[in-house]
Amino acid sequence: MLYNDMALIDGFDGRAWVTVPHQLESADEVERRLRKQLGVARDRSVRAWLEENRCLVVVDDVSSHEEWELISRCLPANGPTGSRVVVTTRRDDVARQCAGDVRENVYELKPLEDEEARKLFCQKVYKDAGYKLMDDMMEQASRILERCRGLPLAIATIGGLLANRPKTSREWMDLRKHLGSELESDRDIKRVITSSYDGLPYHLKCCFLYLSIFPENHEIRLTRLLRRWIAEGYITKPRDMSVEELGRRYYNELISRSMIQPSENARASMAVERCRVHGVVLQIILSQSIEENQLFIMDKHCNEAPQGNIRHLVVTRWKKNEKMASLNLSQVRSLTIFGRCPVSLISSKLHFLRVLDLEDTLELENDDLKHIGELHHLRYLGLRKTNISRLPSSLENLRFLETLDVQDTKVTQLPVGITKLEKLCHLVGGVNFAKDLAGKTRKNKEAGKCNGDPFETLADLVTGCYGYKQVEPSCSCCTCEFSVTAPERIEKLRNLQVLGVVHIARGSKVAKNLGELTSLRRLGVDVDATEEVGKDLCSSISRLVHLERLEVRSRSLEFLKEAKKAEEMPPKHLLSLRLCGRLGNLPGWMDRLKDLAKVKLIQTQLKQVDVEVMGKLRNLTLLALWEESFAEKMLCFGEGTFPKLKLLYIEGMENIESIQIKDGALAVLEKLEVKKCVNLDDSKEGLSLVLVLQNLNELVLTSCGDKPKLEKELQKQISGFKKRPKFITGKSIVSRS
Repeated sequence: MLYNDMALIDGFDGRAWVTVPHQLESADEVERRLRKQLGVARDRSVRAWLEENRCLVVVDDVSSHEEWELISRCLPANGPTGSRVVVTTRRDDVARQCAGDVRENVYELKPLEDEEARKLFCQKVYKDAGYKLMDDMMEQASRILERCRGLPLAIATIGGLLANRPKTSREWMDLRKHLGSELESDRDIKRVITSSYDGLPYHLKCCFLYLSIFPENHEIRLTRLLRRWIAEGYITKPRDMSVEELGRRYYNELISRSMIQPSENARASMAVERCRVHGVVLQIILSQSIEENQLFIMDKHCNEAPQGNIRHLVVTRWKKNEKMASLNLSQVRSLTIFGRCPVSLISSKLHFLRVLDLEDTLELENDDLKHIGELHHLRYLGLRKTNISRLPSSLENLRFLETLDVQDTKVTQLPVGITKLEKLCHLVGGVNFAKDLAGKTRKNKEAGKCNGDPFETLADLVTGCYGYKQVEPSCSCCTCEFSVTAPERIEKLRNLQVLGVVHIARGSKVAKNLGELTSLRRLGVDVDATEEVGKDLCSSISRLVHLERLEVRSRSLEFLKEAKKAEEMPPKHLLSLRLCGRLGNLPGWMDRLKDLAKVKLIQTQLKQVDVEVMGKLRNLTLLALWEESFAEKMLCFGEGTFPKLKLLYIEGMENIESIQIKDGALAVLEKLEVKKCVNLDDSKEGLSLVLVLQNLNELVLTSCGDKPKLEKELQKQISGFKKRPKFITGKSIVSRS
């Protein structure tokens, strides 16, 4: 892909790729994505920054003149720095507008050449672009590709369809007969996609159609989708696995059939956590859902409220509140809002509502939830990233509620009666462990707002920002005043599978009683760790035999090292571990976690000997070392260590001067990301022996200050790789903003 070409990257200070979210009403979202990818400070104008630096910006899938008018406001005019903006669109008139009616600046994409088409086809069918087809299969493949006429979407869709069918020449010949003579328009491609949809088993059809609820180019979080599917009753409990595991199977099957796309950030080596629906595919399932009276979307283009029953109601940028009174809400099963919440929409009229998803809803007030306790069939309540600060006491009436998501809200206390919700499976709060927590720690330290003790900073952040209780911080580092405290008698919620992050205060019995929640698969806690609370927590964790993911935050994590008896150690089948707080060295039980796949650490102050312990974990695929998680100047990955590690993140480690990779270490590593390590030596000693990483796909070295000698050495090393990895230096992030 040209965007990742090293020769191109070297010619720019920075680059960004933004897919346009539809329907776009302001440039705020586009500007936010540009700011994040380019590393522009919040107090700077993105447009001004682009005019001062030489950057490459790709704006993907502009669908209208109005969208371009909005987007162009945050893009540079032609200036002396030589920034370049590339726009993709399916409309010729929009292309001409973007090019300023200079026809030479409009490039019409040509279909794939035969060889590239064949590689894409084999990649989709066999997961191997270089797969050698037998003669009879090659003949059928060639005829199928002739009809696709080099259109990537058609090839990918047909390939996904064939990937799940018998791979015989007879099967392929039968499919070819149904394709028509050629595929050269959206209508023809829709016929292919419709054929793929018709070939889905019934249980996948309803799950697939459900995706029509989400707007084009919207990144759909896997957990959000799975929990909604479950709440709607689309997944029935199997005998041999959990409902969530079966839901993941459905999800992965839709991806393997190319019906949905993994997000741009997903990697083949890790679980896909987000997905999108291609625009053409979305059009088809939208029309199908609307035709079957399954879905109604109220947006700014809608002039009339629908007549008759609605099963799924989506409100997006709706401004005609007077029309709401005429809505028939009696049969609505799910209500999803994108944008602003219409006045009085959430009412007792929603008798059969199962899913209320208000994630990211703007201007949502506490009073908008006053009727929530009357929605007796509600199973999913999503309030993530809203302005809600209080949940009504009537929440205790929702006896069928399975998911309550208040992550990134201002909720400080859960209603007393929440422990009456015996069917509750997912109680979600907290803030992203990685970027938010590490980022706030770094920014406060850089601003000089702490008293010199990094663990005072950590304590304030964890307790104030992530412990979810309102506190008086011991220094001015804390920028967040809201928290959620774990409810007493939490042990009554016996069906909980996901809990956290919740705060456990001193003197609370929660730490002791958590062990009774034996269905827990994911647990995140922030602890005021007295000796007694720490001991109780370790004892409880050891009893959670189904636990797969554990996250612990505290000023000090020393209590974790006190667990020496078998009955005090975490379950040995733990898959993911996140720790934030002073530790010094790893607990003795760490090396017995043979199934551990992901480890993320912040401010743990570990030593080289601890890295060697983690290097022996045979199934570890991801390691993230953030913000003072390692205390020494040289970080070494010894010979033969980390045999299955695929993703390695090192960020915010100002103490590190050298990262050494010995021969045979990190044998299958695919991505190495080093950020904000400003004291790395500007020589080959700064990051040595990268040349041993022959499976590397991507090397990132950003925000480490000017390191011309190190960059040159790394470029020299990776130039000798059989498959040349992408090398991102991220010059634009080195404090120019």
